[in-house]
Amino acid sequence: MTDKIYGLSADQLEAIHDSARRRVLESDETLEASDEQSLLDLLGQIEDKITEYERLRLQLGRMIDYNQLKKKGFNASQLRDFDAEDSEYVDKIEHYYVDNLKKRLYMFGYPANMEDYSYSTGYLRHLESKMYLMNNCGDPYQKGNYGMDSKSTEKKIIKLVAENFGISEGNYWGYITSGGTESNFWGIREGFNRLPKGKLYFSAETHYSVEKYVFDGERNDRYPYEIIPTDAHGRISVEALLEAVKRDRESGVEGAILVLTWGTTCHGVVDEVKKVTDSLRALGIEYYCHLDAAHFGGIAKNQRNAPYVAGLHGLGVDSVAVSMHKFMGTARVNGVLLALTRRDRPVIDYIGQEDSTLLGSRDYLPFSTYQRAREMLLRRDPEHFCENVIYFEGKLRDAGIAFERFGPSNTFIIAKPSDAICKKYQLATFIDSDGAEKAHIIIFPFHRKEIMDELVGDMLRQ
Repeated sequence: MTDKIYGLSADQLEAIHDSARRRVLESDETLEASDEQSLLDLLGQIEDKITEYERLRLQLGRMIDYNQLKKKGFNASQLRDFDAEDSEYVDKIEHYYVDNLKKRLYMFGYPANMEDYSYSTGYLRHLESKMYLMNNCGDPYQKGNYGMDSKSTEKKIIKLVAENFGISEGNYWGYITSGGTESNFWGIREGFNRLPKGKLYFSAETHYSVEKYVFDGERNDRYPYEIIPTDAHGRISVEALLEAVKRDRESGVEGAILVLTWGTTCHGVVDEVKKVTDSLRALGIEYYCHLDAAHFGGIAKNQRNAPYVAGLHGLGVDSVAVSMHKFMGTARVNGVLLALTRRDRPVIDYIGQEDSTLLGSRDYLPFSTYQRAREMLLRRDPEHFCENVIYFEGKLRDAGIAFERFGPSNTFIIAKPSDAICKKYQLATFIDSDGAEKAHIIIFPFHRKEIMDELVGDMLRQ
């Protein structure tokens, strides 16, 4: 790369950095809006230059790749075909990249907080792209034979999530999962390991992964289970649950395995967790409670008007699932499984350690994930969760569009709009308990107000 970027030498760029650093880190003042915009403009120019040079690197490097193939016996005609194929594929992916960024702005139907990454997170993602297989296998708290792991960072991520729940170090165990589904599977399996003669209970609003795990489609159930009806709010009916548990105890079932939800998939409803666990203890019924908090579990505990999970110990649960890619908005679909206790497992000779996990290996972006989690859980303004939620609710009310919203949830349930709107804004649709077609809109901090205005306008015009 040349010594200058858009007319600025390396010394001039360093001086700009030093000036900004003094004002931001060494004084009480902030940058003027014009100064901040100048930095953003410069960053944009640098990004353009990086892209330009990356493309040149691709073109030159490809010749090295093809030359190595030629040394191995491929002829020039074959190499020209490879060049055409590779060029066509890269061109397609570049178009996909542009389309992906556009679709991101219009994604309202599924829980994923796609806020821009900080420059620190972005740089760590760049470094991760240069590394090879950082595979974490076996127990995250034990060191095995494979040296290229990132278990030290995995433990830091788990600690952040635990501290957000009010759990101190030494009082939990956990690991990074492939997502909420694996975390739920782990919780159910652990429940039956603890209570092998027990029965699983969950509601019709529970994430579909739970029934997928226990029912294989031929009614050859992996575990005995019962789906409990919900109350008028969409929460698991505590009364119906207790009746079922007491009935089953009389017929020989020994213990209850529960999957309760802190933010249901379609409605964003929070089950009455403490009421359930307190009632079971009062009845003297042994239980294992897994809490599916995939969406709301990733909300920082300092957020106002937010359904974050506070005081996990006080809820009487045994394990909890949190999805990293939902409210925390990490780059890959991953989750955290957090358990308040852990059982020893046999040592696996092949990996030289125990394996208390479900899938064994963990594939995730460790360093950028940890940075993102720190930023989301420790560095967000208290209005971060609710600012856009309040704005969107006001727009719906002003437009006279009917909706349901449960407590401080960021999920708005509406009558299903036109297929064109559902496609444009990627809305998830479902048949509600009353038989009506519904859709939900999930509002995150990354949504732009002008796009929210556009969505409301489209619904008014349909």
